Amino acid sequence: MKLLGRQLIFGDPSPADMIIFDEINSSYVRQAIDVKFSVHIFKTRPENLFIGPWVLFNFLFMLPSIKLSDIQSLESGFIKRVLNQLKMIYFLACFKRINPKAIITMIDNSPDFHWLSKNCKTYPFIAIQNGLRLSYASKGTKSFFLQHYLCFGAHEKNLFRELKYSVENYHPVGSLLSSLHSINQKKVISKYEILIVSCWRGNIGFTQEAAETMRMMRIMDKLLAKYLLSRNHRAAIILRSEKGGEHYYIPELGLDEENYFKNIYGESAEIIETNFQKRNIYPTMQASELILSLLSTALIEGLGMGKKSFFLNFSGSNEYHRDFDEAMVLTESQLDLFSQKIDDILAMPQGEYDKKYKRIKEYYMASSNEKKTHKIIQKKIEEIIKE
Repeated sequence: MKLLGRQLIFGDPSPADMIIFDEINSSYVRQAIDVKFSVHIFKTRPENLFIGPWVLFNFLFMLPSIKLSDIQSLESGFIKRVLNQLKMIYFLACFKRINPKAIITMIDNSPDFHWLSKNCKTYPFIAIQNGLRLSYASKGTKSFFLQHYLCFGAHEKNLFRELKYSVENYHPVGSLLSSLHSINQKKVISKYEILIVSCWRGNIGFTQEAAETMRMMRIMDKLLAKYLLSRNHRAAIILRSEKGGEHYYIPELGLDEENYFKNIYGESAEIIETNFQKRNIYPTMQASELILSLLSTALIEGLGMGKKSFFLNFSGSNEYHRDFDEAMVLTESQLDLFSQKIDDILAMPQGEYDKKYKRIKEYYMASSNEKKTHKIIQKKIEEIIKE
């Protein structure tokens, strides 16, 4: 039975050792939790509504503690603030019934998780970073609060302190997704000299930010297309949205993602359809020598995988790339300069590249091929619940 799109469950959730907060990426989080622990995947979009005696009792018991002034995840509106606070109390009522040793999420930018992490000290709340965090994209998040943050590297620690975000414990561990997809990954001979990671913005609505990203993306793609016509490089583009999915077509542009690239590149680059379930971006990155994009977590994960990475930034601000070496970044739409930088990076032996940019790699991505992030996270979780 459903109510307002939410699945009604007439009963209480079963007790479990761990709660994974939010179904998104929950299968990956589960692989970073020791199999000896039972897990409850707590759906939040939309959430399941448990209507059982324990949840109802806990909810009513906690109801007098409602404080509208504590609501941080919504901008305005009395009714919205009340409903959001009731949702938080419902979450806490469910948590009390499940009685976990820890609550873990891979949606580290979830306002709900931040609020719960700040206002509930009964359980440790652990957030695993799911994407690149840069200062331009992080401003305005006033309610950011985490008890434990399993982040990519020292970059997040320094950035969040600068932005005055509240994080009680930083644990630089690297990328969980990249680590899991490297399991049983054999050494691959590069199939492509250049991999272009799409920044198609069909999944967030055509906001001003999306329009600006698409503007920069078009500059990048026109430069690259001209460059590829003058070289004999094997190049590929991995799409950001799944073919035929809801984010594949942008009405404001009158284009789908694949045709956008075909119109610019023609036959000079192979187009690879993305598959979210298989996360085929990772083996594609492994099979590429140089990963190139505007602004993508894949660039940082590529560095962590021992791949060459190159940022393009035509925003006029260095907040995208302020910690990167000048040779790794292009900020001007000049074909000659672009061609020279790409040629230089491709000509540089991998060992020389690794040595030259070792500091940047370790700053952004703490893990290495020898130390698998999923194993580090598993150990960290056990350490945290023993504290």
